[in-house]
Amino acid sequence: MTPKDPHVSGWVPAFLPADDQLDRQAARLRSLPGHRIAETWTVWSLEHDEWFADLPVVLRLDDGPQLEVCWEQFDHLSITWNTIDVAVTPRAWVEWPLEWRQAAHPALAAIADATVDEVAATSSRFAAENAVGTRATWLTTGLWLKTSRGDLHIFNALDENGLATHRPR
Repeated sequence: MTPKDPHVSGWVPAFLPADDQLDRQAARLRSLPGHRIAETWTVWSLEHDEWFADLPVVLRLDDGPQLEVCWEQFDHLSITWNTIDVAVTPRAWVEWPLEWRQAAHPALAAIADATVDEVAATSSRFAAENAVGTRATWLTTGLWLKTSRGDLHIFNALDENGLATHRPR
C-alpha cells in the first residue's frame, strides 16, 4: 500500500518493484525515442518554496502522451500515462499548499523542447555489511533519457524522486 494520495490531480499510481514496472512498461518506453518533450511538470511546495519530490515528475510529449514517473520506498516505481491533470491543484498528505510548476527544476528546464533519443534503466550496487561479511546486490534505481539537449535521470532518491542532468557512472 502506498502512502501517496491516489487523488493527486487525478493521478492513479501503479507502484511495483522497479524491475517489474519496467518490464510492464517496456514497449511504451521503447516508443519514446523520436518524440519531443513539450512540457515538464513537478509539484512545488508553496510554503517551503521548493520542489516536493514525493509526487510524480510529468513529461508531456508533443503528440499527446504524458509520462508520469514516481519513486517510493527502496525500489518501488510507478510509471503511469495520462492520469494527471496539471490544471488541477495537487493535494497530498501534507498540510501546506502545493501547485504544479512547469520546468521548475533545472534538470527539467535543461531539456525543454528536446527530442528523446534513448531511454534506459539505471542500476546501482547496494552493499550491506554484517558480522559475517558484506552482501551486495544490484538494484534498478532510475530511468534515464538521453535527449537532443542533454540527459535527464529520474532516480530513486530513497523514498522520493531525484532529478539529474547526467547519466550515473
